[in-house]
Amino acid sequence: MSNSNKKMKIGGIILCGGESTRMNYPKALLPVGNELMLQRVVRIVSSVVSPVAVMASQDQKLPELPDSVIVVHDRESGAGPLSVIGHGLEVLKNQCDAAYVSGCDTPLIQTEFIEMIISRLGKNQLAMVQEGKWFHPLAAIYRTSLVESIQQLLSENKRRPLDLAETVEACFINSEDLREVDPHLLGLQNINTREQYHNLLQEMGLDTTSPMPFE
Repeated sequence: MSNSNKKMKIGGIILCGGESTRMNYPKALLPVGNELMLQRVVRIVSSVVSPVAVMASQDQKLPELPDSVIVVHDRESGAGPLSVIGHGLEVLKNQCDAAYVSGCDTPLIQTEFIEMIISRLGKNQLAMVQEGKWFHPLAAIYRTSLVESIQQLLSENKRRPLDLAETVEACFINSEDLREVDPHLLGLQNINTREQYHNLLQEMGLDTTSPMPFE
């Protein structure tokens, strides 16, 4: 396992506290083969960086996770991703120089994809994938030193990760560059609806072995 970018110590943050309104079922608990979606993403991210913090909502039910995973519950409900990212960076600040941030709903993410994003940080405060006009704050790496900057933005009611990227020295990674290691950009595919979940299982050949939790 590699968890450093040259001399940097790099951890991971996985957000899983969303309401899953379009799925109408907790995405973190969706079966994907012999593991649940959050377990799968934690396993893949943990193979590249360490430690990994899972950011959950208050009283959220989570699957069994490795003892090395740090489980953190939101301080307030519905605070938004920037607040949660800032909380995760605060938790890891004394252990890491930076953290790769992911959602729990990208089960096709690959280690090479994560490593390439990490490699683009350089001297920047954060590096975030840009896909055309869309930005991916949950396919990004943030320095833990950004905690105070995030707190300042939140105090000004600026709650978008893009607000942070526009405030500090940031690198935007063209998604086309990632095709070198992820030709179909599978690492950017979020599973948000039941149709997308069914299609995912079919593509992975798991549609007959993964039990449908909502059927």
